[in-house]
Amino acid sequence: MKVNSRTRCVLVCAAFIGLFSIFSFRLIYLQAIKHDEYAGLAAEKHIHKQIIHAERGTILDANNEVLANNIPVQTVVADATHLNNRPAIIDLVSKELGLPPAQVAEKLSSERRYIIIKREVSEAQTGALREKLRAANLRGIYFEHDATRVYP
Repeated sequence: MKVNSRTRCVLVCAAFIGLFSIFSFRLIYLQAIKHDEYAGLAAEKHIHKQIIHAERGTILDANNEVLANNIPVQTVVADATHLNNRPAIIDLVSKELGLPPAQVAEKLSSERRYIIIKREVSEAQTGALREKLRAANLRGIYFEHDATRVYP
């Protein structure tokens, strides 16, 4: 009986040592050998590059009269993978932006992640559209800041 319990104890201890060794070797493998690969993957998930374009300046003549100026506008874009109610979005966007519903439906029919719906939309129009989208809980339409040149 004593031999059986001693053998069982040795086997259990050997199993724990074996499992501990396997986990230790795996940890060393991930931390030391594969460090560069996993550090790169982690950095890709946490670093996001966004290009911020400089605003164009006002052009003046010799008498300080404005020859060219900038007006802030926005570009209305969509992410087709995030649209939650296409018919309602098509109806609302076409009414607010003055576009035919068929044209908006055609643009939103693809499954692309970046679809330009309309460029150079005034901030008043996009503000109204943004509020109506938020009130109806419609997602997938985004707005990008831009500027257009005006020559008075």
